[in-house]
Amino acid sequence: MDRYEGRLGEGQIPTVSAEDGPGALVISLDFELHWGVRDHVGREDALYGRLTAARQAVPDLAAVFASRDIRATWATVGFLFASTRRELDPHLPTERPAYERGELDPYVEAIGSDEERDPEHLAGSLVDLIAGTPGQEVGSHTFSHYYCLEPGQGEATFRADLAAAQSMARSRGLRTTSLVLPRNQWNPDYTPAVLDNGFLCIRGPRRTWGHQARSAGNQSILRRGARIADAYLGTSALPTTAWGQVLQPSGLCDIPASAFLRPYDPRLKLLEPLRLARLRSGLRRAARSGRIFHLWWHPHNFSQHRSENFAMLGRVLDEFDRLAVSEGMQSLSMGDVADLVAPVGPGGDHDTGGRLS
Repeated sequence: MDRYEGRLGEGQIPTVSAEDGPGALVISLDFELHWGVRDHVGREDALYGRLTAARQAVPDLAAVFASRDIRATWATVGFLFASTRRELDPHLPTERPAYERGELDPYVEAIGSDEERDPEHLAGSLVDLIAGTPGQEVGSHTFSHYYCLEPGQGEATFRADLAAAQSMARSRGLRTTSLVLPRNQWNPDYTPAVLDNGFLCIRGPRRTWGHQARSAGNQSILRRGARIADAYLGTSALPTTAWGQVLQPSGLCDIPASAFLRPYDPRLKLLEPLRLARLRSGLRRAARSGRIFHLWWHPHNFSQHRSENFAMLGRVLDEFDRLAVSEGMQSLSMGDVADLVAPVGPGGDHDTGGRLS
């Protein structure tokens, strides 16, 4: 298959046939700052102090992607779309989850008056930067970093959360059609709520034992250990997705994760070549079999050991470049994939890459 010209430019829509799909690298980032870790990271913790540095990773990553013609989806928590508390307040849902674990409730978090005073909880300027960077899609990570499998929530409050997320996005002139569920807690029973709120695709959980969608209470040290070991020493190939598996009978597209770009750990320095080899192998398998390799991480994963983390990303993208030349591999956002397999969205509209037409 011929590769489309120069990868896709801003606003362009892929035209290749999903029935004859190319090998593709899909990148999604969970942009959440404190909202993603507040249940276990307090304001006195070291990680909280690094969140300001995590903000700098956003323009740095966007610049890398733009310079290398890499398309990516930035799944962003709805709170972060606001630059001020005044911008946020009109979009807060009145119907909210009542989690049994009180530390999961984001609505008790104190929020500052504006982004300058509270850069850990407000990030409208960064959302604007992402939306204005060629090839970058602004997606949703729900409004409140919503946990779909935790006791105390239900479909009604999930619907309200997604409606708030879309309302918040519209206030910045954006339309979000790609959704990533926090902690990968996907509940298939919520498919109608996702579709009814205008989303075309999700990043489903990786289809392996250690990565199955579970509530926090059903996680275990064994499962976490299995995930870490898999990043370096997996005995089976990293999963890829066939194009024919993306579109579900419901009409929702599922682009499941293939691998987490785990941040550099100096304690595991000697295993870094194995980690890179595993990622390269997954990319090659996808490129040569015409399948999708979906890589994801959080921008805040790059807040420490920046040089090592950006170097690893560079090596992964170098491998993609080689495969783009030799195998016709393509860089696609989640929205691009959804457009390929289900080109007409709700109401007959095409996806516009995260910005309202």
